[in-house]
Amino acid sequence: MTPSDLAAATRTLHRTYGSRGGLQRALFEARRAIGAIVVQPSAVAHSVMSVPIAAAWPFAPDAERVRATTDRTAAMDRAAQALGGAHEAYRSRWLPRPDAPAEWRRHPHTGFEYDAFAPWFRVPHFAAAAGDVKDVWEPARFSWAFDLARGFMLSRDDRYAEAFWRAFDTFLLGCPPFRGVQWSCGQETTVRALSWLWAEGAMHDAPSSTPDRLGRLRCALAWSGERIASAIEYAISQRNNHGISEATGLIAIGARLRGADDRAAQWIEAGKAHLERLIADQFADDGWYIQHSFSYLRVALDQLVMAQRTLRSLDDGLSGAACARVRASIALLAAVIDADTGAVPNHGSIDGAHVLSLSTRPPTDYRPALTAAAATFGHPLPSDIAPDEETLAWLGAAAPVQAKSRAVPRVDTGASGWVNAVVEGARIFARAGSYGARPGHIDPMHVDVWIARRPVAVDAGTFRYAAPAPWRNGLSAIEVHNTVSIAGRPVARRGPRFLWLSWPSARVLSANMNGGDEIHVELAHESWADQGIAHRRSCVLRDGGAVVIDQLTLPPGESADVTLHWLVDGSADDIALMTTHAHEVQYVTGDASSVFGWVSERYAEKRPALSVRLRARVSGGEPLRIASGFGTAREALALRRHLSNGAPRA
Repeated sequence: MTPSDLAAATRTLHRTYGSRGGLQRALFEARRAIGAIVVQPSAVAHSVMSVPIAAAWPFAPDAERVRATTDRTAAMDRAAQALGGAHEAYRSRWLPRPDAPAEWRRHPHTGFEYDAFAPWFRVPHFAAAAGDVKDVWEPARFSWAFDLARGFMLSRDDRYAEAFWRAFDTFLLGCPPFRGVQWSCGQETTVRALSWLWAEGAMHDAPSSTPDRLGRLRCALAWSGERIASAIEYAISQRNNHGISEATGLIAIGARLRGADDRAAQWIEAGKAHLERLIADQFADDGWYIQHSFSYLRVALDQLVMAQRTLRSLDDGLSGAACARVRASIALLAAVIDADTGAVPNHGSIDGAHVLSLSTRPPTDYRPALTAAAATFGHPLPSDIAPDEETLAWLGAAAPVQAKSRAVPRVDTGASGWVNAVVEGARIFARAGSYGARPGHIDPMHVDVWIARRPVAVDAGTFRYAAPAPWRNGLSAIEVHNTVSIAGRPVARRGPRFLWLSWPSARVLSANMNGGDEIHVELAHESWADQGIAHRRSCVLRDGGAVVIDQLTLPPGESADVTLHWLVDGSADDIALMTTHAHEVQYVTGDASSVFGWVSERYAEKRPALSVRLRARVSGGEPLRIASGFGTAREALALRRHLSNGAPRA
């Protein structure tokens, strides 16, 4: 590493973790280096084995209400899959669930088997020979337990409960506490423990839920609480959803074992204190989440729903300031969601996490998460968004208060650099912000476009974080986003794993309605400003169409190859391009040798899409203008008017 790289890495670490997070991470790494981390669980008090479920326990759904609100056909189909030994990995495809104890630590695709007895902090997460560790963790999240619990509540058939208990027993036999891959991540430990709590609450009265089995589950919960508490500083230092999850785990497990385990009260207190700080750090005033991803925002909101409902069962709750930040995120989610499908922009990193599986709706439908959060934190839902009744039944919650229906046209924007603009028949979502925390994707001034409520220009998503080249987080680069890149002028430099040594910067100059049903959005890219390069982007929406005009200027005497990229979820007929310079346009669909021409809405799955790349040679003093049109034929005519006027505005 060169001195400049070392300096950049130092700056990146400080910006990523902050002083507090950096100290927490350093202390954890020091403890790991000298082996001063707990490697064996403490003895569990005998009283833990028989602690009853409290009367107002938030993890005990009302089976009668669940039966009345659930799509029985969908629920029983899912329950049958889970009963047959399958789990729906990343809520996208059914795969065999581990059956024998050793299978819980064996990679389902590579066959690599992790050491069953390695101390949890010695387990490698990024070993190339092992494969993507998320594939091993996924069935051990026990999300399939919701399907079995739903099947039991709808049918009262004990086979579903028995299937859960058999799998639970084999898991503990194959994965002793504090050892091996399944205990190597505190967040995974939390997600699993919360699934156990829901399974216990839904099936505690099943014939197969014997006192002995229920006692073992509570013992495993105690181990999980101790494991989380022993190293939560690592998760908090990450400044992401890991800390939110683990603090929630401490609250939920502490509440379940309160009065039976001497540590329970301390776990609850610590979890709440952590959440107060984490929410203040991770949720912006305008609702934007620190990981720049709606998928990760859902994870954080789902965990906070469970934390807040648990605290309320103890006559407690998060502070007013924390709840206000959460409600801002609920408002953001309500602004961008599609009322009929529940879809949100496929923006930023997507890891397939689905930690609160209270609905049979697909994972691309965010209405269950929005319903749960709005009902829990007292935020109204626009009347055009129907709450998910199944989610409300599991939570035992009343429907959120209804607010006015969302207007059309409308434009919503936030200081974090996001814009959601909607007119009749067209919509854009744009991200043009600076970063107070590490970026997941390099996407300055990225724009998504919908025409007639169909996504046309989209974000590629993630596919996988760990995979052979070029797929190790390969969809995070600027080149596959809907924006402009310049050869030899990177806006960010990659560091190790998920770190970037330099970060991009952009901003929203304006976003407003220009009378009638027309909306104008102006964006500015600032990453190249110190090199004398100016890039402005203008977006105009009207009458079922969208125009995006990029203007880029280089300093006098310089020249460069400039590329505008669009990922089109459709065909070449969905986009029209015009420019002031000689250019070439390349169309690629599902390029087998590169990351171009692919879209991934769900983790570990990708499908072909159309990658459109317009390339031009630009010299200083000759401003490049590229107009991209979507939707109505009128907009194609508008492109010619924009270019003939020589200005990037309507």
